[in-house]
Amino acid sequence: MRRLQVLCLTALMALGGCDGGEAKKAEATKATPATEAKPAEAATPAANAMPDAAELLAKVVEASGGAAKLDEIKSFYQEMQVEILGAGISGAGKTWSKGDDFYLEITLPGVGVSTGGGKAGKLWTLDPIQGLRELTGKEAAMAEMGTSLNIAHDWKRFFDKAETTKVEEVAGKKFAEVTLTASKSGNSVTLRIDLGDNRVVTQRLKQFSSMGEIPVEVTLSDYREQDGVWFAFEQVADMKLQKLKTTTTKLELNVPVDETKFAVPGSEPPADAKAPADAKTDAKK
Repeated sequence: MRRLQVLCLTALMALGGCDGGEAKKAEATKATPATEAKPAEAATPAANAMPDAAELLAKVVEASGGAAKLDEIKSFYQEMQVEILGAGISGAGKTWSKGDDFYLEITLPGVGVSTGGGKAGKLWTLDPIQGLRELTGKEAAMAEMGTSLNIAHDWKRFFDKAETTKVEEVAGKKFAEVTLTASKSGNSVTLRIDLGDNRVVTQRLKQFSSMGEIPVEVTLSDYREQDGVWFAFEQVADMKLQKLKTTTTKLELNVPVDETKFAVPGSEPPADAKAPADAKTDAKK
């Protein structure tokens, strides 16, 4: 449930609260001469190999309640508290979602009301600084990922490669990191998984907007069960210069939602304009 954070980050970047800047160019690495593998290296025990990424993600899904339970979720309504840590700014956010379509809004003092949504793959944002924008390219691809309630379950929808990149022990607890990569957009997300309970504890990614890109690390905590599925009710997005905390205060699954909110504002006629002529006549009587 990253959509609300995506909208918050976009609004903050527009205000200059965190400097997106231009995308930094990766430094070219020097090629090193290839060397033949030694017999001893070739005989490295399989036990030292990284655990399979797909298997790790499957364990995350199972710990979340299972694929069947996640597939049962067709719509949801969410309310959240939003806080810019250290800045004394707090507000509220709401999300309505059905399938891959959604609408969300946040209200922050000094920023105003910002909204965003998506219908049939057309994603957009509307804020007091930049106005109405349709998302394209990497920004749209990353925003689409935010439509997932559980990225470990849905990763094949957005990425074509999953690789275990690290396994380590910290303070007596074991963690693994799985990097998801989309070859078409070039986007990547790294999930850090607590191997004790198979829950995702952090996500590292780059947030894209019209003003540039910034590295973001999202810490997930306060996992709670809702209708047989576990969700992180607290998330803190560290953008280096700002930290954004979102806390879910209400979550309702499989509830009716107002689907007229999803489309780009002004792209569809009002609901009453779509009604048959005789229905309009009857309504006026």
